[in-house]
Amino acid sequence: MNITNDIITQYIHSFYKPIDEKFRQIRETSERAGVPIILKETENFLTFFLGLTKPKNVLEIGTAVGYSAMVFANFGANVITIEKNENMAQAAINNIESMGFDSQIKVLIGDGREALENLNDKPNSFDLVFIDAAKSHYKAFLEGALPYCHQGTIIVSDNVLLKGSTASEEFDTKGRFRTNIKKMRLYLEYISNHPKLDTTIITSGDGLALSRCI
Repeated sequence: MNITNDIITQYIHSFYKPIDEKFRQIRETSERAGVPIILKETENFLTFFLGLTKPKNVLEIGTAVGYSAMVFANFGANVITIEKNENMAQAAINNIESMGFDSQIKVLIGDGREALENLNDKPNSFDLVFIDAAKSHYKAFLEGALPYCHQGTIIVSDNVLLKGSTASEEFDTKGRFRTNIKKMRLYLEYISNHPKLDTTIITSGDGLALSRCI
């Protein structure tokens, strides 16, 4: 289910243009296989946003097949990305190498929370943090990433509306995602009231929370 009208979503998609042919192929292959990469609307937002902000160093939690990490790298960023699933991480490494981004992207394999605790980067390392992993652990991921952020770092949390169910349980028709819904609501309250974050929530894609470190 789309969180906006299907007709509107299809209309927005009509303006989507892949970065290049290789990106298009990876997107189509991933979508056919049901691999959770960023939605087209999210990609459009990120590419516009990256063109404005030009982050030099990006931390990503949730790699999947490396698609979003390569989007960041395509705009000149150096990326550290964390993926728990070993098979997915290897697929990402293969894609990253085939696309020629291996000098810009480092894939860490392991639990996001543990990887953040063991990250060897110095404080104030990252200009952009992208959170797109296990939805019930967003708060832990954020707290693990904050020590590496500086004033002005942007934290983007993807899929925060959970296909509308964050706003209303009526969209979780089988009641399968109650825990995720509860924790995502708590997360949005947390970042909206955090004294060191300025946060806004937008309905692009499956919902994005944008937080600026202040």
